[in-house]
Amino acid sequence: MKVEILRRLLASLFVAIAAFGTAVQLYRFSLRKTRPPPVIAMLIIGSTALITGLQFIFPEVLTAFRRDREALLAGEWWRMVTPLFVQAYGWWHGCINGVAAVIFCPLAERLYGKKLLALYFIPGVLGEIFAYFWSPNAAGSSLGIAGVTGGLFAFTLFHRQELSRSAQLFAVCGIAGAVVLCLCRDIHGPPTILGVLFASLMTILWPGTSTASRDAAAAENRGRRIP
Repeated sequence: MKVEILRRLLASLFVAIAAFGTAVQLYRFSLRKTRPPPVIAMLIIGSTALITGLQFIFPEVLTAFRRDREALLAGEWWRMVTPLFVQAYGWWHGCINGVAAVIFCPLAERLYGKKLLALYFIPGVLGEIFAYFWSPNAAGSSLGIAGVTGGLFAFTLFHRQELSRSAQLFAVCGIAGAVVLCLCRDIHGPPTILGVLFASLMTILWPGTSTASRDAAAAENRGRRIP
């Protein structure tokens, strides 16, 4: 059991370092163009902070929002979404997830625009399926954040010609670490992989999904208009 816990901690640390390294590289990349304020990111962070704050004033908020397999099976379907808005382990849990959201969500909105909403909630909610099996009584916004980091890994690989090799290495290491987390039955592995897959699918089906792709297309069109 101790070996399994140590393995999960090391894999989690590995993914966290890879995600932070990827974010640093992508922030440098995204600063080439001015972007509108990250409204969607602020809404996600603000609503999560509000509900998380309320759980410390009214403990019944945590009880009503956290994972509860029996309640879910009894028809409380909203418990597939509400665990993303509360933090089961208290203030330190909220602080860690809050800092992560501030780092990754505005960046993802700079790169994907309003599709951040889907990138956060679709992998996050699907990740809850695994969480109900592996950690059925907890809660936390980290599953949504994991989906966003998966999207950042995918963005890096799809734009590898515009980014440094170190960024690509961080992304590959992050994806590999997420696979290890899945094998260790850690709840953060599946939403990270789902974020990679979902972002990749959006990029393939809708090539103009990312703001970088739209900027490149706009620049190409401007070039064609020049006589």
